Amino acid sequence: MKSFFVLALALLGAGPTFAQDSKTKISEDEITQHIAKTAGCEPGDVSINAFGNFDFTRDGIGQAVVVASTCNTGTAGPDVHAVFARQPDQSLAELKIHDPITAPGDYPRARMGVLLGRVFYDLAAADGMLVETFHDTSGRTDPLVIKFRWSAGQKEFQPVSIKAAQPYHTSFDCAKAKTGIEDAVCYLQGVAFLDVRVADTYARLQDQLEGDDADQLIREQKEWLTKRDVICAPDWDISGCLGILYQARLLELQHYRPLHHLKPLTPEP
Repeated sequence: MKSFFVLALALLGAGPTFAQDSKTKISEDEITQHIAKTAGCEPGDVSINAFGNFDFTRDGIGQAVVVASTCNTGTAGPDVHAVFARQPDQSLAELKIHDPITAPGDYPRARMGVLLGRVFYDLAAADGMLVETFHDTSGRTDPLVIKFRWSAGQKEFQPVSIKAAQPYHTSFDCAKAKTGIEDAVCYLQGVAFLDVRVADTYARLQDQLEGDDADQLIREQKEWLTKRDVICAPDWDISGCLGILYQARLLELQHYRPLHHLKPLTPEP
């Protein structure tokens, strides 16, 4: 009889232990092993840049928010931005994040031109939501932040808010910007300011010149715009590149007459 009670107590004690083991939080080491296997890397080739647990789905287990670099990333920075959940069979699965940047129709001009140069982003849990914070090489602080909430019905993280940098006043309509360079002019305050000054100085010169001189000014301005796009489009430091070119062009226009051996304007009496 005594042996029976000992066995029964042992079994009862094992029950809660088994239940707890089946709901163990995801560990960083487990994530490393999973990512390495999925990416075809060795565990030593996986670097965890950010890791945290949060119970988005309210299942009592919690999910792992992960930013990591694998053997496939090279110098491009972290190539894993994901939320992993434990499945009933104890395996890990990545939860879907509905991406408003690439999904059509969710937001006007999905990327909105706010991300310039080389782009990076962080993934974290805050205030019960999943938060994507984007950075780029323009030198601005958090030009794009998207917040997501878990939808049990859709079984995905769905965007609930988006905070994006706003365009500045320029010499053209930023709503009609067609290139990355035009977007950069719109969303970089210093460059937008220089763009207006260059355009105003150019317009004043147009009013002062006639004939061949006016035609040459137009040709030179078109050539400069082409050079601007060719030189700065591939530059990660697009802010610095555009700033240098705009400042140089402004000086050229301000000294246009002596540079082209034109007579100075005669002051009005």
